[in-house]
Amino acid sequence: MNSQGKSFDFKVLKRTLKYVKPYRVWFWFTILTSLILGLLSVSRPYLIKYAIDDCVLSNNLDGLFNTMILMIVLLIFESVFHFLFIYGASWIGQNIIEDLRKDLFKKVLSFKMQYFDQTPIGRLVTRLVSDIEAIAEIFSQGIIIMVGDIFKIIISIALMFYINSFLASITLLVFPLLILSTIWFQRAMKLAFQQVRNYVAALNSFVQEHLVGMSVVQIFNREKEELKKFKEINKQHLNANLNSIWYFSIFLPIVEVLSALALALVIWWGGLRAAQNLDVTFGEIVAFITLINMLFRPIRQTADRFNVLQMGMVASDRVLKILDTSSFIKDNGKIALNEIKGNIEFKNVNFSYTEKEQVLQNLSFKINRGETIAIVGATGSGKTTIINLILRLYDLSSGEILIDGINYKEIKLNSLRKHMSLVQQDVFLFADSVLNNITLKSKENLQEIKNAAEEIGLNYFITKLNKDYYYNIGERGSKLSAGQRQLLTFLRAYVSNPSILILDEATSSVDSETEKLIHIAIDKLTKDRTSIVIAHRLSTIQKADKILVLEKGCLVEQGNHQELLSKGGLYKKLYTVQFEGI
Repeated sequence: MNSQGKSFDFKVLKRTLKYVKPYRVWFWFTILTSLILGLLSVSRPYLIKYAIDDCVLSNNLDGLFNTMILMIVLLIFESVFHFLFIYGASWIGQNIIEDLRKDLFKKVLSFKMQYFDQTPIGRLVTRLVSDIEAIAEIFSQGIIIMVGDIFKIIISIALMFYINSFLASITLLVFPLLILSTIWFQRAMKLAFQQVRNYVAALNSFVQEHLVGMSVVQIFNREKEELKKFKEINKQHLNANLNSIWYFSIFLPIVEVLSALALALVIWWGGLRAAQNLDVTFGEIVAFITLINMLFRPIRQTADRFNVLQMGMVASDRVLKILDTSSFIKDNGKIALNEIKGNIEFKNVNFSYTEKEQVLQNLSFKINRGETIAIVGATGSGKTTIINLILRLYDLSSGEILIDGINYKEIKLNSLRKHMSLVQQDVFLFADSVLNNITLKSKENLQEIKNAAEEIGLNYFITKLNKDYYYNIGERGSKLSAGQRQLLTFLRAYVSNPSILILDEATSSVDSETEKLIHIAIDKLTKDRTSIVIAHRLSTIQKADKILVLEKGCLVEQGNHQELLSKGGLYKKLYTVQFEGI
């Protein structure tokens, strides 16, 4: 969907308007109120004409009084409908963005990890927050108001011709220039707003990334360099906004000049004919002065309306592109497993993150139920990739992975993952209580959690926290030490009672005391369940039933610790370097 060169993309608008369907009653009611407002507003100039020509000049004081009362009543009605219109348009906009945001977040949750590898998080935050808010204004400040304005313009012109066709024709002499100016403005603003949204996303991405990595910036004294980069992006954002302001600043004076020109022509020609008692009355001239202001006011406001509408359309286009993205793991499985024994088999598995870089090559091995398997190898050998594939975070390039003899693509994704649990080196915790981070708000009660913590020796450290299990650990667990964060992930895994447990470098960044607690937890966790352990510290995997040794995505050795040492191969070399300093 490419709308780069269009002043207005009706395909994007049509798709956005589909979200109006659940609220169509309110939508059409709001449209109706905008039309009624148009009728009420143009009634005033006609009443003014009547008051001057038929009351003031005719000395009809009763008619003048009645006309004033009617105008006051109409103003009251106009105020009521104005309230209904503003509330209705805003209500529709807020409900639509709630639905859009739910759909968008649901879509993002389904994306495979490869999408997040290639997409800056700040850009997704922009789509989910500021872009969605801009879409709300399509309804609250954009399209519904524009419908009312267009109706007001049409009915104002119609009333002009009804009152005096000669004066109406003079007024419309400036309209060709006005239409050309409006078309130019629309096209220019579309491109300007696309630039603005691009730099908003770039700013969000930059800020989000640098706030998360602030410790790295400060440790390596990169404050000045990163500030310089930020200033460059911020300057580009400023220039994009100034560009849109420049177009806006040109359009408004053009409309004002054309409005003044139309007004001058009406007063000049109308005044001459009224003075000569021809086909123009003074009441008609006053009515036309009011009507010209009413006619050009919505045109002047079109600049604001179109700003809002264009910003919303650009945001809509971006959001819809994410909704159209098909980067997700295909969940075509029909088998739902109530339990998994834990037998895993890789059959000639090949995988690459990019076409030119093969990560796993013709990989085959078996893991039997209840075994503890360790995977070792140099950085980039494919250890973590194996874990990602078992969890179906990525799709295979070719080959098969069998779980209990079943091709795991035939198993429902949710059914597969609920029997697995992962403890990572890079711990992620939510800004919530200890309890909710352990259970992820599932149905386990507090006593069950405490019993599980006691079983693996972690209850003591949790009860030392203020409010223990209800202690809020802060963003990403910032109020806890690295070791405490790691221990919570072990408890989370234990509580989920997985059939297959995966430990990815889970002890590589903790102190020796915490590591002792972790080893106690590991012994409990791995008992009677299939366990896969990735570790740089070879001391942590010597008890493994089998060790798989990888090199450049290929399985080069397998066996237990003693068998691999006796072979004198790659494992022996890794062990010697780590423990003997050779």
